[in-house]
Amino acid sequence: MNEKEILKELNFYKQAKSISKDSRSVRNRIQSIIEDSSFVKDVSEAYGIPLVANERCGRWYIIPGDIKESVYFKSTDGHVNQWGFSTRRLNLHLIDFIVQNNGCIVVDSTRRGKRIPDALSKTIPIWCAVLNQAVFGIQDDNEANVGLFTSPSAVSKSEHDQIEQKIPSFLESFAKTGFDIDLLKKKLNKPLKPLWVTSSDGILPLEKPEFPDFYPVVLCTASKMVQDGTEKRYGYTYVQGAADDHEEWADKLNPSLLWDNVSILGNKDLTDAELLDIIDELSNSKKLQSGVDHVGNALDTSKIGNTNMWVGKPLCECIDTESVKSFDLIINMSSSKIPDPAKGSNQANYNQVLPAGKKGSKTLRTLLPDIEKFFSTSVSSKCQVLVLCETGNDFSIGVVLALLSLYYNENNGSLLDFKAQNFMKPNQSKDSIRRRLVYIINSRKCNPSRATLNSVNSFLMG
Repeated sequence: MNEKEILKELNFYKQAKSISKDSRSVRNRIQSIIEDSSFVKDVSEAYGIPLVANERCGRWYIIPGDIKESVYFKSTDGHVNQWGFSTRRLNLHLIDFIVQNNGCIVVDSTRRGKRIPDALSKTIPIWCAVLNQAVFGIQDDNEANVGLFTSPSAVSKSEHDQIEQKIPSFLESFAKTGFDIDLLKKKLNKPLKPLWVTSSDGILPLEKPEFPDFYPVVLCTASKMVQDGTEKRYGYTYVQGAADDHEEWADKLNPSLLWDNVSILGNKDLTDAELLDIIDELSNSKKLQSGVDHVGNALDTSKIGNTNMWVGKPLCECIDTESVKSFDLIINMSSSKIPDPAKGSNQANYNQVLPAGKKGSKTLRTLLPDIEKFFSTSVSSKCQVLVLCETGNDFSIGVVLALLSLYYNENNGSLLDFKAQNFMKPNQSKDSIRRRLVYIINSRKCNPSRATLNSVNSFLMG
């Protein structure tokens, strides 16, 4: 290698290192999120319909007061040769929201190398096509309205055709969930149609567009596609998909902390070190406040259908007696402290803190027999049961799913007479467990992890 080639290679590594450093900068990330949020606001005003955050990234790009709903659509369900219709992420609560608001704008972002994230280019279009065909069927005269729609700029014709061939099998999967299609037909009086908006599209509509023949599901990519994932701006470097993997650049920062303090954190004159110190202080301050802000309202809970079960999460570290006094059985897997039952109370508590992530899901598998025993020896038809975990949508959902499957009538949600001498636990199958999960999802927006669901399946089916 001659001297010229050596210098060229050194220069390449220097540039690559600079790009990597810029992309990890807290300051650059925050400024990029603020820039992208301005575009999202413009899209909302142009279409005149409300914003929906696709968890987790979408929430970063919307001012909290402008988030009217949230959904869980994963990009992995849209990856090449992995196309899927997830029956554990049905997001059917979005149907009511779309009908009430005559459409919605779903916000997400993507990192370098892509113009539109797979969740917006394929996962949601698949969802729209499956629901449309479940409600309206598919005939020669309506195929143009209920078929699969994908963005030509993001999905090739070949890939589109391959996905389209899978829609009938996705419809079968949806049917097996036991969801009431007739109820869906009463709600949805015209098809859903995805529309894509990116910052590279040019001018947004000058007047609010009308869509008399379908409900618009506007899929807004907040991030701009830039070469190498970064682009110089005045005073900072723009990072595409800046909110991705925030744990790697500011693990204590979250969307609410950012937007509650954007006047401070959005200061371009602050260095990364100064920003991290401020984030640390703000995070600690918020933790201190959380213990006194929720007296009598320390829980975020949802009642599950017609059952006597409630599921949710704590909103503070120490839950007050007032917030749990109406419950007879409490299964608490969060780090928050539940007060001891008052003297003379019949309340029974089960407390076991689970570690986050897959480790917690694995631990849950070993705890489910004990939880079942606690439940079966303490519950009665008049009991109100509360199940809590740190997020309110993973371990707690797993426990409720297991108990519903074993002890509740699938048709009306009543507690089975399991103490009767001739009682036999219901037979379990993947389909029956899936139906129970859909029953839960109809009452609470949740996205239990695959690891948690595997633990429940293993417990129920052996």
